[in-house]
Amino acid sequence: MSDVFLSINRRKLVLKQGKDRVIANRHPWIFAGALAKETGPEDAPIADLVDGNGKRIASGLHSRHSQIRLRALTFGDDELTASTIENRIVAAIKRRESILGDGTNAARLVHAEGDELSGLVVDRYADMLVVEIANNGLEQLKDLVMTTLQRTLKPRLIYFKNDLPARKLERLHVESQAIGEGEATSEIVENGLRFIVDAREGQKTGFFLDQRENRALSRTLAANRSVINLFSYTGAFGVYAAAGGATSVENVDSSESAIEFARRNHQLNGSNATFTVADAFQFVRERSHAKQQVDFLICDPPAFARSRGEVDRAARGYKDVNLFALRMVKQGGLMMTFSCSGHMSLDLFQKVIFAAAMDAGRRVSFVRRLTAGPDHPVSIYAPEGEYLKGFLLEVLE
Repeated sequence: MSDVFLSINRRKLVLKQGKDRVIANRHPWIFAGALAKETGPEDAPIADLVDGNGKRIASGLHSRHSQIRLRALTFGDDELTASTIENRIVAAIKRRESILGDGTNAARLVHAEGDELSGLVVDRYADMLVVEIANNGLEQLKDLVMTTLQRTLKPRLIYFKNDLPARKLERLHVESQAIGEGEATSEIVENGLRFIVDAREGQKTGFFLDQRENRALSRTLAANRSVINLFSYTGAFGVYAAAGGATSVENVDSSESAIEFARRNHQLNGSNATFTVADAFQFVRERSHAKQQVDFLICDPPAFARSRGEVDRAARGYKDVNLFALRMVKQGGLMMTFSCSGHMSLDLFQKVIFAAAMDAGRRVSFVRRLTAGPDHPVSIYAPEGEYLKGFLLEVLE
């Protein structure tokens, strides 16, 4: 393993003249268009970025097939070794110790650029770890990642979830792999509430860990309120609302399997709710036209924009669903609304909500900005990593 870190086994990438700003801001992504020349082993997992004089200015994970040719892990004279990666994984795990405890045993342990480990995501679900590797260079270092996780955490199972679009672009296999014992499922505890996680069939790594703090907030707001949970997936917001004393909870999702998981999660916590299999866009249109209103509505859709070219279409989708959702909220009621589209800026999302409120004929205030929890840190050098954005709204009239 250490041989791949030797200088002779690394790819050498020469930065184009005049592209110094690319590296001055310490953004970890170096694109092929910023390079003048490439030499050395084509499929090397590690590469050095050098200036025109041959001076090393960054080192990191290499990919011959991606437009992101280098994911920089070190800059300048800092050496990139196997210990660099190992130590960063261990440090990231240690930083999450305050999140995990008797009441919560699931969290994101490694968050890519936010932990200076671009291309790597590790989520803990009780005794199971789910790992996403989105880079060719890192894929070749998978054994290093795995042994570090096994030594540090001793999990029952490590599940490499490989069905990522990024892996297709990197020309990596997309069949998932389980290493350890038992099934790739787990029952977790989050803030004292219980949930079933299925890493094989679930979206993302099996559960939306990034919404933990927002779910906890919804629990404090739900008492004596009727609640509708749109795009409910496995019903986590609904479970929290019920635990917070909601008078009623309705989970709405277009997926029958997701609704079945939501039903199981509510049963697991002894909470009552209703479950509706329906397209959320059609649901809010029909219910708003029927003049049905609710005290508290949660709108947490999947990403509508998976590329920059889809942002305009996504904005129309967000406006449409939020417009009719706002019409469903009673005067004095609350609404949580989110976008997890990384390509949509916070400013644009706020403008979309403003336009939806105007067209809905509702007077609305922004009570609180919502984002991902502290186990999803964002690198100051790669601010686009802040993909989850949301607002707690109050409908004044």
